[in-house]
Amino acid sequence: MTPGRLFRLFASALCLAAILCSPAASAAGEWRGWCGQPGAEARLGWHFYCDREEDETEYGLESVDPGASASSIQRIESIRRALEESRAAAILDPSPAKVGAYLRLQRETLQRAAAFSDAFRRTVWATPDLDYTMTRPVGALAKQLWSDARRDERDAALRNLAERYGLIYLGHPACSECRVFGPLLRAFALRHGLDVLAVSMTGEALEGWPEAVPDHGRAAALGLDGAPTPAVVLFDAETRQVLPVGFGVLAEDALAERIFVLTQRETGHDY
Repeated sequence: MTPGRLFRLFASALCLAAILCSPAASAAGEWRGWCGQPGAEARLGWHFYCDREEDETEYGLESVDPGASASSIQRIESIRRALEESRAAAILDPSPAKVGAYLRLQRETLQRAAAFSDAFRRTVWATPDLDYTMTRPVGALAKQLWSDARRDERDAALRNLAERYGLIYLGHPACSECRVFGPLLRAFALRHGLDVLAVSMTGEALEGWPEAVPDHGRAAALGLDGAPTPAVVLFDAETRQVLPVGFGVLAEDALAERIFVLTQRETGHDY
């Protein structure tokens, strides 16, 4: 290597050291100290873009507050946009600075969510009328007590059901589900003292219901013409309304629960 070339390399090294140690470069942590100077991009090279100047806190939450006059929805939207922009920037240019900025913003967002979640549960614990578990418990012991009370209330309602309601059962002799459900419904009705009118779609006897009466348009009058069988409906003797209970095979518990809800609970009050 010639002395002239060695001198030029040494001078270049000194210049590079001066650049890296300059106050502007130290403040930015990298090449951004040169941005804004005349001819900066030409000296830094094609792979540097001064128009994308940013530091690690560019996407911090403190930089996206639209002001005290903004609504809460606007503030949340600003935070969301900042998070998305930071993530997109990190994906397009996964430099340590941009990935770090995104992770910091994500952590701040998660901390906000954690603070809200903690305040939420503390408020629920301290305010019984806001605690849904007071209405529908989720703990094992409380849930068992609630279930026992619900069963007692349900059984009491079923014992008095015949004072106002009757059941209508639609079945078909060739229906395999009817052959299973018919006897089950008979046992259920006997246990709770319910009146049941069994209707055979063909006029033939049904499993568990030899006294079934022929359809003769009864299903159509109930609005159930062509409905799948087995089918069970409640008939309200006071309002003359028909309340479908269910179609297909239903276990006794499900049958009792549906009848209880339909006759004892207003819509929307059981949740």
